[in-house]
Amino acid sequence: MKKKWSYTIATVLAGAMLLSACSSGGADNNAGNSAGTENAGGSKEKVKLTFSIWGDVNTGAVEQQLADEFNAAHPDIEVKFEPIPGDGYGTKLTTSLASGTAPDVFLVGEGDFISYVDKGVIEPLDDYIAKDKAFDLNIYQKNLIDMEQIGGKLYYLPKDFNPLALWYNKKIFDDAGVAYPSESWTWDDMFAAAQKLTKQENGKYTQFGFNAGTWEYPIYTYLWANGTDIANEDGTKAEGFMNGEKTVKALEKYVALSTGENRVSPTPQDTQTMGGDSSMFMTGKLAMMVTGRWIKSDLDKSDVEYGSALIPKGADGTRAGIIAAAGWAMNSKTKHKAESYELMKWLSGADAQKLRSKNGLVLPATVAELDQVKATEEKDKPVIEMMDFAQKPVTLRSVNGPVFKEAFTQALEKTLLGKLDLKSALDEAAKDADAKITK
Repeated sequence: MKKKWSYTIATVLAGAMLLSACSSGGADNNAGNSAGTENAGGSKEKVKLTFSIWGDVNTGAVEQQLADEFNAAHPDIEVKFEPIPGDGYGTKLTTSLASGTAPDVFLVGEGDFISYVDKGVIEPLDDYIAKDKAFDLNIYQKNLIDMEQIGGKLYYLPKDFNPLALWYNKKIFDDAGVAYPSESWTWDDMFAAAQKLTKQENGKYTQFGFNAGTWEYPIYTYLWANGTDIANEDGTKAEGFMNGEKTVKALEKYVALSTGENRVSPTPQDTQTMGGDSSMFMTGKLAMMVTGRWIKSDLDKSDVEYGSALIPKGADGTRAGIIAAAGWAMNSKTKHKAESYELMKWLSGADAQKLRSKNGLVLPATVAELDQVKATEEKDKPVIEMMDFAQKPVTLRSVNGPVFKEAFTQALEKTLLGKLDLKSALDEAAKDADAKITK
């Protein structure tokens, strides 16, 4: 998903091994093998679990409903749903993991799957699944399970997912007499259309053709379609990739979209001033953007006529996509691992997938439920089709992913602010990244 929170977990979690896990996240590996604990009177006390997501009570209404239903179906377990505001999610979660007070089950975005596993705070699920004859991983989309397997072990169960696609404002296209995006579009075709869809009045931009911002996911799809990446496949080297000839050449065209007199994209400052890309899209100030299906809810509440299309191809016909996803993780220090596993299955099961996908914000991670969406979906059909072209960013290939991401983003920002030319910024970024990575 387009992240509503971002963070670096290394610093906070570095001290985790020095802290005593003394609360509900205590390291009793043998506890929780049967529901409930027996008290002095011989009766069982309920096992108490907590789980968290980023968001608030309103955005987490589905999760609260699932918690209530889980409690009703499991009289020996009491689950409490504790959402955390998006902006503070990463900080609070990593701090609680380090201090031993983290939830038993919590949500992790795909960009941080490897980072959390590397710090040893996520419980691998393979042994639980091997013993659970009633549970079949084949109910899930295979590429989502592949994303959640790190080093040959499964650490997450899917909550939902969102492939990125090209979204466009039909009215802007119609007013300009420009044909809607098609399957045959290349990135160059899209850039040419964006030029026709950009407007100025009295020297001031009033409408932009495309949003070429600094969010790395759309940029990755563009680079992959042009046969390049910011790192090598195993995420151990930036030199020759982040600043390689193909990368520099491709990015020169991309950066030019939001710089200079003939730009077709808002600068990050423009986007902020105009209320964000979603607002610009709905108010007729932005014709196209590459983003996820989470925008659909706001679009459907507005009167904007919109469409979605496949992300354009590279010059050689290569099309590349990327999936934003979220997975349920078990705290490796929870005292109630068996019960936490049951909760994870409940939160990722078919009924939960149906419930979440009703509002159209996300797609169900289970095969049968996604097939139902495919059978009825028309307007957003290309969004679903983009999952067939998904590739893994470096954050899903290597523990060094955050290093590459940070260096690359800083290079783009320096270029857009005019502090360095693109080649110099990428050379500097590659050097810095290689100096920091763990082989």
